[in-house]
Amino acid sequence: MKKTNSSQRVAILTMGCRVNQFETDLILKMGSDHGHDTTCSLDKAGIIIINTCSVTRESERQARKLIRKLGRDYPDARLVVTGCYAQRSPETFANQPNVDLVLGNGDKKNLWNFWNRHRQNHPSTDPFPISMEEGGSIAVHGPILDHSENRARASLQIQDGCDRKCTYCLIPQVRGPGVSMEARRILQQAASYLDSGSRELVLLGIDIGAYGRDLSPVLSLSAILNMLIPLCQNARLRLSSIDPMDLNDELLELFAPGSPLCPHLHLSIQSGDDLIRKRMGRHGQRRDILKRIDQLRRINPNIALGADLIAGFPTESEMAFANTLAMVQEGGLSLLHVFPYSERPNTPAARFPRQHHVPDPVIRQRAALLRQAGKDQLHARIQQRLLYPADVLVEQLENGYAIGTSEDYFTVRFIGQRDDSHGCIRRVRLVEYDPIKESFEAIVPQLSTDLSTGSVDNL
Repeated sequence: MKKTNSSQRVAILTMGCRVNQFETDLILKMGSDHGHDTTCSLDKAGIIIINTCSVTRESERQARKLIRKLGRDYPDARLVVTGCYAQRSPETFANQPNVDLVLGNGDKKNLWNFWNRHRQNHPSTDPFPISMEEGGSIAVHGPILDHSENRARASLQIQDGCDRKCTYCLIPQVRGPGVSMEARRILQQAASYLDSGSRELVLLGIDIGAYGRDLSPVLSLSAILNMLIPLCQNARLRLSSIDPMDLNDELLELFAPGSPLCPHLHLSIQSGDDLIRKRMGRHGQRRDILKRIDQLRRINPNIALGADLIAGFPTESEMAFANTLAMVQEGGLSLLHVFPYSERPNTPAARFPRQHHVPDPVIRQRAALLRQAGKDQLHARIQQRLLYPADVLVEQLENGYAIGTSEDYFTVRFIGQRDDSHGCIRRVRLVEYDPIKESFEAIVPQLSTDLSTGSVDNL
């Protein structure tokens, strides 16, 4: 066993997407292998790592604000800045108090080597060694994670980077080209999680629908899912955000009732108007997206669908916006992530003449209308959802209540049973929705069992 360096306890703050969170777990595991202990208390940390996001101007503003605050509030701690913002603009952090090291995404796998080298040679070592070598590096080359006891739902990154050329997005600049994890590594990580008690694997990627195209021999997302399904006899799988144009027939069929694949999907749509989609560099037309949604609902009528939508892309007319707004209702999209358009540097959309940009007040208004449309669909979905049972993965036991996530991604609370434990799956009957807690209240029918070890018929 390695001796813990108690004077160099590590705390890490993660911003942005779940891919960043998975990579945070890898950084901490590698830190442990280098003799660093992990702490949740910033007061006890000798090293504070900030894993940044750069998807919008607001996410970058929050990162700058956080790092300035950490420099003021924890003067004895040394700061390491990494992630997408560090990749895009390392010079932003050059003169920030206490910042010792800035590393881009390509160098996350070597963070602790860089740290040790920098501390030994300070101040001669370059504090900003940015590269994009071996794209998707930490997920491809990092360790296999053990599953922590308190995580019933485990994130599993299977893909990184992006080869698309969306005109508004700088993710390919900061994440590099698309790269897929080898199937053997994915299966090894999945088995490690399941052996440690996980009952749900959430598959992650920057462009998850592109999984396997860069491998030799070529694989596909449906192929890796079919490899994972036999491992999930007492567990379930969930996909993260995906481009609807990547939902081919083989993948769609995996959402049939009874499959370990959860009936929940988040679609990367961005716009429901054909001209705006073309100017965004998005593939597929409005009718193609609605056709795939219709196919999904015919295969599994109970599937819950969400979407990413951008309000106020340059040149978006009232009619174009109306087409996106109408798609929320036509597609029954109830779980929305709405992004007011945020101009990103060095992207084609940033070069649109200013007269074609939508005014900020109009962008905010359109974003509010989209969010309200999503709430209306959510209300309709909630009423429908009360009609049939939910299989709830228990993630928390609190004051006699079991709290967890249903197969279609609702939070559910119910009075815990004697044999309920963290990580069990319990079939319950939903009785009402609490809009304050944003969760369902449920009851456990008398015949219900832990579905991770047994099953019952619909109750």
